[in-house]
Amino acid sequence: MIELIVFDIDGVITNGSVIIDFNGHEHKQINMKDVDAIFELHRRGYKLVAITGEDTEIVGYFEKRFPWTYFYRGSKTKNETLWQIEQETGLSSEQICYVGDGKYDIEPLAYVGLGICPADAIDKAKNAADIILQNNGGAGCVWEIISILEKYNDPHCAHNYFFRRLEEHTKIFKQLASDLHLMKQVMDVGDRLIEIFKQDGGLFLCGNGGSAADAQHIATEFISRFYKDRPGLNAEALSVNTSTLTAIGNDYSFERIFARQLEAKAKPGDMVIGISTSGTSRNVIEALQYAKEHNIITVLLMGGYENPEYGDIADYIIKVPAIITPRIQEAHIFIGHVIAEYVEYKMFGGE
Repeated sequence: MIELIVFDIDGVITNGSVIIDFNGHEHKQINMKDVDAIFELHRRGYKLVAITGEDTEIVGYFEKRFPWTYFYRGSKTKNETLWQIEQETGLSSEQICYVGDGKYDIEPLAYVGLGICPADAIDKAKNAADIILQNNGGAGCVWEIISILEKYNDPHCAHNYFFRRLEEHTKIFKQLASDLHLMKQVMDVGDRLIEIFKQDGGLFLCGNGGSAADAQHIATEFISRFYKDRPGLNAEALSVNTSTLTAIGNDYSFERIFARQLEAKAKPGDMVIGISTSGTSRNVIEALQYAKEHNIITVLLMGGYENPEYGDIADYIIKVPAIITPRIQEAHIFIGHVIAEYVEYKMFGGE
């Protein structure tokens, strides 16, 4: 639960612009909705803090104008100030909301429990934040925070459940953005696929349950199109229809359903992508083992689990840093989209 809100001033409470009069004096503009919002947050019992990198006369106005619990001026190392606040209040970072828009706000936005930025914040601040407001800084954006916190702090509100799932999703995707090895694996798979398609090779995808639907979705992006009208590419999701399941299951083994289809369809030099959130699906592992033995390039999309078997059967292992199945599947679709879009862009030109 958020108990303390930290504001940057310029670009949040003001619109970030400076007006110079004929006497050389600086003036800043604020929106009365934001003024009212800060007092309303105070009335609702939130501790309010301002941290600004400036130390000018106008900063003194903001210090006196609002009911701050703490006010820090001339602070460029804002994370250090946040640590000081934690020590003085006894609150943890998870109980703090930070609102900022600029380069000095990037670290604090990522550090606190809830990072919020205005719609016109710099890109890196947006990437660090959990929530991007609909209004620009100094244009009523602070008023938005009231309703957001009202729902965020209410465990019985449906919006609260949405926020928690979104936080899980955002955390995983931010980890993806910092995993250079994973990025290299994804783009290497894309480059390898381009070579395969140019040589009239094929791509096969397989997965069980929700991952079966993911395999079908990703295959369709190659067969149909991503953005451009262009020839269809030879991609196929291995079948999980009942006829195939029962026939192969009865005649051989349910663990051989995908491997048997590869035996019928795939040739050396093709690629198979196995999708398994845990990395332990016997059906997928058997398919990768068959592919490896027959010089078919093997890719495993999985979650953040350990399985000693996959090391010998996968040429590329792309591990999403999560063990929550729905979040892993969301990342798998994203990775599939990146690969499909990249292949289309490189083979047929992009806009």
